[in-house]
Amino acid sequence: MQNRYQLAVAIVASLLSGPVFAQSAIEHHVWQDEREFEPFSRTAEAITGAIRLSGNNQFATPGSKMTITFGNGKKVQLTSVGASQRQWDDVDDKMMTAEVFKVAQDPGTLLNGNTLCGKAATFLVFHETSSFGDSLLGVAAFEGSEEPKDINSPGLCGTFNYVID
Repeated sequence: MQNRYQLAVAIVASLLSGPVFAQSAIEHHVWQDEREFEPFSRTAEAITGAIRLSGNNQFATPGSKMTITFGNGKKVQLTSVGASQRQWDDVDDKMMTAEVFKVAQDPGTLLNGNTLCGKAATFLVFHETSSFGDSLLGVAAFEGSEEPKDINSPGLCGTFNYVID
């Protein structure tokens, strides 16, 4: 009888502690780190050049701030509006986590007389992707007042890819 009781207690303890051990690590993405990203795509090379992110350790926390610096030295403050797992890549239709940032002000003319959008960029969306074995930081630029929900949202005006070293 005592062995059955000990076995039952062990099973209950195992069941109760299972979810604790099954929890995943806290989500962390490359755009949260203070670092520079070299252009991978021709659009990134021609329009933005290398970008530098100030970092933001508060993933998907609405109101948290980060700064992006473009290749010509122009800086723009970004404010997180949250994150989601949806289709964010314009080539691959798989679901991926991305964080949406509101742009404080459009950076205007960047490299070679180019801009992020035809009008003013109002949102930048960061996600991680890959191409031919290279790990990339993908950035989608949107214009308009409507927060993008996925890559097919209205206002998409540019996509840029950067090498993750």
